Amino acid sequence: MSELLKIIIRNLSYQRLRTGLTLLGIIIGVAAIVSMISIGDATQRSINEQFEKMGTNKIIITPGSPTSIGFSGATLSTEKLTKNDVDTARRIRGVNTAFGILGRTAEVKLGNEVRYATILAIPTENRKYYEELKGFEIEYGRDLRSSDKYSTVLGYLIRTKAFSKEIKVRDHLKINGKSFRVVGLLKKVGNPMDDMVIVIPMGAVKEIFNNTDEVSIIFVDVRKDYDVNEVADNIRDVLKKKRGIEDFKVQTFGDIMQMANKILGILKYLFIGIASISLLVGGIGIMNIMLMTVMERTKEIGVMKATGATNKIILSIFLGEAATVGLIGGLIGFLLGYGGSYFIGRYMGSMVGIPVKVLFSPELFIGSLIFSVIVGTLSGIYPAMRAAKLDPVEALRYE
Repeated sequence: MSELLKIIIRNLSYQRLRTGLTLLGIIIGVAAIVSMISIGDATQRSINEQFEKMGTNKIIITPGSPTSIGFSGATLSTEKLTKNDVDTARRIRGVNTAFGILGRTAEVKLGNEVRYATILAIPTENRKYYEELKGFEIEYGRDLRSSDKYSTVLGYLIRTKAFSKEIKVRDHLKINGKSFRVVGLLKKVGNPMDDMVIVIPMGAVKEIFNNTDEVSIIFVDVRKDYDVNEVADNIRDVLKKKRGIEDFKVQTFGDIMQMANKILGILKYLFIGIASISLLVGGIGIMNIMLMTVMERTKEIGVMKATGATNKIILSIFLGEAATVGLIGGLIGFLLGYGGSYFIGRYMGSMVGIPVKVLFSPELFIGSLIFSVIVGTLSGIYPAMRAAKLDPVEALRYE
């Protein structure tokens, strides 16, 4: 085995450029697969951690058909939820609290500058529950109080980038013509949609939107000693009976987490399938170069056979070279894929405001090495068999 290994290393080192090109296909394929798996697992783990922090005893009610997908169905729906629906949900047995929020786009004016931004109206008495759901934190000033009406809290981008000058605490701006005093500034979340938000008390909605009843989403907090799925079913039944039609969707955080994990799983395996094509191309590249190597080393093979080398030894040499190429390519590919996914995860985390931590996986490391060795070995079987079957007399005559 030691002599065989020396021969394999010598042969690969003689043709460094060819060996490097052969490795390239395996490296790219393995790196792509490792990065897809690492990022997918990190994203899935981060989403689950966020749901666990908020608690699985939460329910979200959105307008729209139960078959509509995600919050886009609620956005496009012509049906509306109202404060009466909030009161109905609050009275259901097992509900700790229920509150609705209203999201609208409005004209925002600072001095002579006019912008359009998302206004989020919340009931100030339920602010702490809303903070748990969105993760907003005050950086300067204070939070909204139950006594506030024409006060506002601004997201990071709306106060720093939206206007020519940075907005400070105690500044005033107009929302749909109504003056509001800035009492608090939020920390940077990282998600542009959240960082562009303007939070106001629900009591001010009537003046700026001419609306007193509508809510965009209803959040329900279920008591710890109650089954959240049972409470969700009760809310669905009562609201359907009251509204006369099921034009809304009731989801637990567990349902949303399962849906998110399912979608992420499908995307992950789709990307792995696409990345595997490059690994297949790398395997074909190994086969082609090994065939060329057999032709170039025909006379050498004849000499080895003439001096006692059996077909098994010749087969072992060429299969060993293919497997070694796969092993080295898998190792380099894993390091590149893991390193790339680590930096991509950090960038994604800063963009969406959720930490996406890529962790080292021993299983993925060992699996990528085994997989790349298998690909290399399979790609080298045909060239190795061709080399082993060469007639020594004909091989010695080959020029």
